[in-house]
Amino acid sequence: MTKISFRSPEYMYSYHLLEPPKLKMHLHQYYEFLYFQRGNATYMVEDNSYEANCGDIFITRPNELHTIIFHTQEPYERQFIQISPFFLSDTGVDLLGFINHRAPGEYNKISADLVQKYHLDKYFDNVRYYIENRLAESDIMVKTYVIQFLVHLNSVFKEFENGVLMQKKNNPKVDAIIEYINKNISRSISLDELADHFFLNKYYMCHMFKANMGLSVKEFINTRKIAMAKTLLKNCDDFTTVCFKCGFNDYSAFYKTFKRFTGVSPRKFLK
Repeated sequence: MTKISFRSPEYMYSYHLLEPPKLKMHLHQYYEFLYFQRGNATYMVEDNSYEANCGDIFITRPNELHTIIFHTQEPYERQFIQISPFFLSDTGVDLLGFINHRAPGEYNKISADLVQKYHLDKYFDNVRYYIENRLAESDIMVKTYVIQFLVHLNSVFKEFENGVLMQKKNNPKVDAIIEYINKNISRSISLDELADHFFLNKYYMCHMFKANMGLSVKEFINTRKIAMAKTLLKNCDDFTTVCFKCGFNDYSAFYKTFKRFTGVSPRKFLK
């Protein structure tokens, strides 16, 4: 196992080579740029899935649900850079505009050929050098390389706008179930309701969903509800109100689910 990491108030860098971890759908309060170097996996963002190939880069913004589903125990190697929304506030240039304005779960993958064309991989190695060799100028050099990376990343996004699109890989029935869940996330949704609505056997539906999404229907529903709760808690400290707005029938269930998905209670989340 090999791991290198460094965290500051404004950014984090991490490299690791180890056995594939078991990850749930999760979200962050920062931007993440993940350079996938080795492994056999599918990268999932919101209701979209991407085949992960060596040399691809995956991008997520704050509050965008994502995870990685591993298909074998082949070693997993990756680097990532995470930056806070305030990391580039003094540049005077909006380098995150495309990332912020695209639809959730779209344009999250930069394929290996585009990574090589724009030499995006070198910025991860340059940042790694200044993480491994902490110097007085390390933080400013990391920021310089992140800015250069984003400038070139925006060139890639221009190619997307000119027709380089990514294909959704989900079963159309799974997409329809996800759309229904998203539209009704503010109330309680049962498996029986979903199966009846889509004229599906409940057990077949659950198997199909997990095979496509890598997590169960209930896990997906709860992940969406907790993401909604985290957003609501930014503007409301009435936990009971947030509980019912997210479709939980009682506060105890909300509290247990929130803590299971975030690792902290709603009250601690606000601190």
